[in-house]
Amino acid sequence: MPPGTGDSTYLYALNEIFVPLAEEFKPEIIVANGGSDPHFADVLGDLNLTVKGFFGISRLIRETAQRVCDGRLVLMPGSGYNPAVLPACWFALIASVVGLDEIGVSDPFKAPEEPPQCRGTVEKTLDELKRLLRRHWSCFGGFSLNIVP
Repeated sequence: MPPGTGDSTYLYALNEIFVPLAEEFKPEIIVANGGSDPHFADVLGDLNLTVKGFFGISRLIRETAQRVCDGRLVLMPGSGYNPAVLPACWFALIASVVGLDEIGVSDPFKAPEEPPQCRGTVEKTLDELKRLLRRHWSCFGGFSLNIVP
């Protein structure tokens, strides 16, 4: 993700790549690493995710796990370098995984705007990634196994 990528573009990327791959692959379990590095106030990640964005990401992963592997999901919270936002980010991730509705945690700081070029850069990168994955995955318009029982 380019520096400054925010919630909507991050979720867009997950919907474009993670969801179709999970639906086609049908794993027995999904294991997700969740840290607060991509939060806009974390010094390491250089991204612009918000606490609400972490909740949305976790919800997307949970909903995908419910569809493809009977809800079997392991979330491993870890990492993050700003103690002012780490607990809120981890709480948002965990709250969504356990199925809580909207959470009452908010960011302690105002989120910056996503730079306008981020979405276009991500769309272009994902188009190229899908083109490369097409050889191996039908969900990206590639081969089709016509298995007849």
